[in-house]
Amino acid sequence: MGNKEKKIAELKSKKKGDIIVAAVFQLFPLLSIFFIAAGVINRGDTVNTIICLVLGFLPAEVIALLLILDAKKCSRLIAEEEARPYEPPAEYAKTLYNNDGYTYNTARDFYLAQTGRNPKKLTREDENAVWEYAYDDFAYLLMWIIENDFYQTSKDNDEDTAAEIKEFIARVKKREVKPTDYLTGNNWFMEDEVKKKARGFVTEYFKGAYMDDVRAFAKEHLNAELYGFPFRFEDYDAFKVRIDEAYAKYKEENEKPKKENE
Repeated sequence: MGNKEKKIAELKSKKKGDIIVAAVFQLFPLLSIFFIAAGVINRGDTVNTIICLVLGFLPAEVIALLLILDAKKCSRLIAEEEARPYEPPAEYAKTLYNNDGYTYNTARDFYLAQTGRNPKKLTREDENAVWEYAYDDFAYLLMWIIENDFYQTSKDNDEDTAAEIKEFIARVKKREVKPTDYLTGNNWFMEDEVKKKARGFVTEYFKGAYMDDVRAFAKEHLNAELYGFPFRFEDYDAFKVRIDEAYAKYKEENEKPKKENE
C-alpha cells in the first residue's frame, strides 16, 4: 500500500470511528435521561426534571456535534487526498551485488584442488581465501569503482558506519587492503554506492558483458576458471583496461544523443 492509499484508509477509519462514537453519545445519554426524567416526573418534581434533562442532554449533544464535525473534516481530507496526483515513492537503494554464499562451494572446490587441503580441516585463513575466490565475479569492478573515485557510501548507512567505510575505502584505494576485504562480512554492494555519473555504466556493464570479460581474462591470463583464483592487484591492473574501454564506449554512446539534441 502506497502512502496515498494508506493515508486515505486511516482517514476513512477515523471518520467511521467518529460517526459510531457520536451515535453512542446521542443514544445512551437520551435513554438515561428518559429513565431519570420518568422517575422524577413520578415524584412530581418538574424543576429537577428540567435540570436533569439539561445536564444530561447538552454535554452529550456537544460531544456528538464535535465528533460529527470531525467526521466531516475527514470527508474533506479524503476528497482532497483522492484528488491529489499520484506521487511515486522516493528513491531507495537497490542491491547491485549480493553474494549470500551461492559461489562459495564452487570456489572451495577450486581452492581444495589447488592446495590439496582437507575440506574438514580448513582454517580461518583457508576460509578467507575461499571467500576471496568466491568474490571473483565482482572484485575487479569494485576496485575500478574505488580507484576512479566513483565510490560513495550508501544513504542507508548511519553517520558512524559511513565514516568507517570511507576510512576503509581509502585504504583499499592505497592498496593497503583488497576490495575483497570490503565484501567480507558484507557480501553485498548497493547501487547508490556508485556515484551517479558512473552508476548507469556500472549497473549496465555488471549485468551485461562484465562477467564474460572476467571469464575470458581468467582463461587467457590466469589459466583459471571463474571462482578459481585469488585477487591480486597486478591481475587487476591487467584487467582494468577492459573496464576503461567499456566505460569509454558507454560514455560515447550516451553522449551522442545529447549532442544531437543540442
